[in-house]
Amino acid sequence: MIEVLVMYPNRDGMRFDDDYYLGEHAALVKRLLQGYGLKFMRVDQGSDPKSPYCFVTHLGFEFLGAFQSAIDAVGSTLFEDIPRFTDTEPLIQVSHVVTEQYLE
Repeated sequence: MIEVLVMYPNRDGMRFDDDYYLGEHAALVKRLLQGYGLKFMRVDQGSDPKSPYCFVTHLGFEFLGAFQSAIDAVGSTLFEDIPRFTDTEPLIQVSHVVTEQYLE
């Protein structure tokens, strides 16, 4: 399993339309990536105005090739949508999930 983190750095004076991101962009991501093996999507919002990132989106894929195929096919559509909700460039990290634990 891999997890892709799309992190939007928090900075003074930035423009970020939360409603567009959570409604329109998140729906676009889900619709475009599901056909390429998207297993889950989770969106986190910083808990205070000084958080290092205003939003972090977690995207799960079964294997790296699925994510790479998705980006090759629809990545430009996703990246072209970014200026509609922010003037901040996201940082993207692709990681192999090495352990996962849910505690009660």
